Amino acid sequence: MDIDQVHRDLFYIKKGVARIFYYDEKAQDHTHWISADHSFIALFSSVLSGKAVPFGIEVIEDKSEIFKLPYRQLLELKSSNPEIQQFMEDLFAESLITMGSRLMDLQIKTTDQRYDDFVASHPDWLQRINLGYIAGYLGMTQQQLSKVRALQK
Repeated sequence: MDIDQVHRDLFYIKKGVARIFYYDEKAQDHTHWISADHSFIALFSSVLSGKAVPFGIEVIEDKSEIFKLPYRQLLELKSSNPEIQQFMEDLFAESLITMGSRLMDLQIKTTDQRYDDFVASHPDWLQRINLGYIAGYLGMTQQQLSKVRALQK
């Protein structure tokens, strides 16, 4: 999905990996978020506000199976279906908690701690995802990630 657009959909990743990314002033791309198998990915700030954001979503694993869920349709279903309403409330609450934890981790934890937490939470991602994307997700450069990994071997 293109950057600087209004995003109106949520995506369910049945199988595969996708990332949220942005470009800096030097046109280098940076990974903001990664989601994989059996999870959701969306640019919630754009979906909820109806405003363009400087982020995009990119599928980064071949043979990914991803389903688009138009937010407007979910809103229509929510009014007549209590299960959909509960699902949406749970999804937004979980997303808010996860993003809050991620922000705290980036501000408080060392690169070593962030890497250790990442490996503990997502051990298979190291084999599936480009290390440059992982470094960005962890808030470090590829050089820092290489150094952390080398020290742990």
